[in-house]
Amino acid sequence: MKIINVGINPNLEFMNSILLTSRYNEITKPFIGYGLMTEESNQYTEAIKFFFYKYKASSIYDEIENMIPYGFTFSRPVELMLSLGDSKKFTIQYQLSDLCVQYCGGMEKIAGLLQHLNKFSHDIKYFAFLESMKSYYDSYLVKIYDHIQTFPFIDLLEEMYGQEQNSYNYIPSNLMVGNFGINFSNDINKKLDLFSVFNLYDTGDDEEANEFSNGALSVNVLFHEYSHPFINPLTDKYRNIVDEYAEAYERLKEYKLPEYKSGYGDWVECVNEHFVRAMAIYLMLKCGLNEWADKHLNNDLYRGYKYIPAILELYKYYDKNRNKYETLEDFYPTLLSAFKEHV
Repeated sequence: MKIINVGINPNLEFMNSILLTSRYNEITKPFIGYGLMTEESNQYTEAIKFFFYKYKASSIYDEIENMIPYGFTFSRPVELMLSLGDSKKFTIQYQLSDLCVQYCGGMEKIAGLLQHLNKFSHDIKYFAFLESMKSYYDSYLVKIYDHIQTFPFIDLLEEMYGQEQNSYNYIPSNLMVGNFGINFSNDINKKLDLFSVFNLYDTGDDEEANEFSNGALSVNVLFHEYSHPFINPLTDKYRNIVDEYAEAYERLKEYKLPEYKSGYGDWVECVNEHFVRAMAIYLMLKCGLNEWADKHLNNDLYRGYKYIPAILELYKYYDKNRNKYETLEDFYPTLLSAFKEHV
């Protein structure tokens, strides 16, 4: 039986610590509207700032800050660090996506950065510092271990999609803002290694985020992040059929909220987000979390995902006809018909 692997990623914490003590937020705020690293103050963030303060003149800061305006933001630092796997020498173990390579400035730039990071980590003895601070995450890890045993997440996902993946990984990192789903193809079996990276600290006044202790919000986010690697490749594979329904994007524009919080910037992203959000809701219903499923449905409708009710009905039909549709890929062209109707 597959399990979700839980743990801190030291390489990611290293990069996030550098970004936290850099001008990352200062550089990105004018373009995004908010900082991509936490502005919360706690024992861990204060210890990081104190530890790195004496190294602020290091050229690693200039190198990374110069990369930020060209796209080294959001998931790119996360993907780069996760691609190192368990390597303590900052060598790439998983193949990076073309988009990540592009926004990092190319492989030559990446190789130079990793070499510099490796030297910097040894010079400042960063990993010894991280070891001294690891107790910060202990209470979070206990909650995560308890939470992932609440529902058969992997079984529900793989049964619904009719497809297996190589591994599922759950990585907390409270230094950044937001959650990220990253996946890499396994060289041996060509299945995917899925990584969901979560910020579990910055809950603010979000009612659902503050429900982490009983797993309500985390169930949805986990299903959401793990669904993208199943859904997105199907959208790419059937792009010619996807484009036949592009008129739906024009219909949705009048419902789309302003600014980034609407969540989709083009038709392909719109399709993926509709299918993924609907699947997260559908699987929450299978877990008996009807109240939270309804709240997510209402929230998604408010944000402009108006086709989710039609998609949920198609998921029900697919689920009842698995003798005809062995995998979601078999059903995907039919699933796209949800966008045929006017909202």
